[in-house]
Amino acid sequence: MQMIMEMRDWESERRGRNGTIFTDVPRRRNDWEPEPVWKKFVRIGLQGAGAVILLAAGTVWTLNQQKPKYLKPGEFLRLPAVAVAPARQKPSEQAFRISRVILQYTKDTSRAERIASALIREGNKKHIDPVLLVGLLIAENAKFDTTARSNVSARGLMQVMPFHSGKWGCESGNLFDVDTNICHGVAILASYVKGSPNLSKALLRYNGCVRGTNTKNCHTYSGKVLKYADKVASQMLSVDISGQGNE
Repeated sequence: MQMIMEMRDWESERRGRNGTIFTDVPRRRNDWEPEPVWKKFVRIGLQGAGAVILLAAGTVWTLNQQKPKYLKPGEFLRLPAVAVAPARQKPSEQAFRISRVILQYTKDTSRAERIASALIREGNKKHIDPVLLVGLLIAENAKFDTTARSNVSARGLMQVMPFHSGKWGCESGNLFDVDTNICHGVAILASYVKGSPNLSKALLRYNGCVRGTNTKNCHTYSGKVLKYADKVASQMLSVDISGQGNE
């Protein structure tokens, strides 16, 4: 019973009041929602096993977070977004791990570190996990090109539309600047999370896939973001931090 209560406390802490485990942004929801089937199975399984298992960043962790076991390929995407969470880390360690993952997409160490720092800073402000943000970045701009411009004029790292420039409380309106672009992109995503019934819908809105007819196969976008986030989380766990601070 004590372990079950710990699970509930952990879930409440990660989710916040109305958010998901990937985000703590309060979102619109009905006054009453039936318990999801997946959650019922998890609850029953935990009660029967008498153990607490945390689903974290595409891995299965015990309470002492030792020897994580990765889920089988594809299992992550069959879980609802609320079942996804990164392992808790010190900010400096998290930034180091994220920058090392980003270096697989851009060979510019300085840029990778700046992007990682901005993602953590803006993610913390808006209560959105930076691991999810890296997944979104890969989906939007896999080359991490700060000067990228799409055929519809979306700009920079997070492919922000120019009409958003200067509207989200960011210090600058230059969408080709790393910090400014991420500030705008994260704020926009947070607003969609707040106004959407679930994370998948929020991601589709970020992509502009409102009706699913404006871009071919855009309905697959949220799944891609979560798949990339799962990959990022696994890669972060494998980063060697022994040389951190000695480079």
